Amino acid sequence: MLSEPTLIFRQLFDKESSTYTYLLGDSFTKEAILIDPVDTLVDRDIAVARDLGLTVKIGINTHAHADHTTGTSIMRDKINAGEVGGFKSAISKKSGAKADILIEHLDRIWFGKRYVEARSTPGHTGGCTSFVLDDGSKVFTGDTLLIRGCGRTDFQEGSSDTLYDSVQQQLFVLNDSCELCQGTITRGT
Repeated sequence: MLSEPTLIFRQLFDKESSTYTYLLGDSFTKEAILIDPVDTLVDRDIAVARDLGLTVKIGINTHAHADHTTGTSIMRDKINAGEVGGFKSAISKKSGAKADILIEHLDRIWFGKRYVEARSTPGHTGGCTSFVLDDGSKVFTGDTLLIRGCGRTDFQEGSSDTLYDSVQQQLFVLNDSCELCQGTITRGT
């Protein structure tokens, strides 16, 4: 556990898709990651990061799904075309989607001296992955677990039994003080 607060944290919302994007940055190194960036809001996300003095290194997708139109490829093109460079996209290897980094269970994604740890949480989709902040204070669940609900399991590799097991074995074992950072506002995701 880190002795000084080093996390820069912003929760960003897309009204049209009812989804959240999370910006996490290391205040010392100024490196950052974005979790679930939306394609139509890439410019907003880049501007927020720059206003905070952060360099976004990795865009992480919690899952591949029709209602989560990722902005990572657009972001990679915009950032790498500019003066910053080095941006990469990441998603679970099990998702079958393309990305620069294919994540597996318990992999760590570093931003400066901080990281998030991948927890395989299939059920909403076969490749769903949640990410636990290094100090255990936050978990980013995408649509695996929501406030008062969970993601749908009736299409695209969904399984209610698998989702139940994922939530029980990977998320409900976290500390009670761990803040749930969901991917979508609950409404039929």
